[in-house]
Amino acid sequence: MYLCRMKDEIDIPIQNKVDFVAANLRRDNYAQTRDLQAMEFNSAIAIRHNAEANSQLKCEKCGKTFTAEINEKDILRCPDCR
Repeated sequence: MYLCRMKDEIDIPIQNKVDFVAANLRRDNYAQTRDLQAMEFNSAIAIRHNAEANSQLKCEKCGKTFTAEINEKDILRCPDCR
């Protein structure tokens, strides 16, 4: 009968110091790219939010707020009151 014994030692490869430096550089580059992309997304959301807020008008008749198109800014009544 043949019995197979497991090794008592586990081989773990030791990385060089150069590998750690390269990994840190990759991590920093990734984080910087991610942060720039997040800033672009946030500014786009803020611009869109401001544009929506500027197009909100209050009806002079009933007082409801409604979204007006650019060409309808001179009309201060909501679609229900027209």
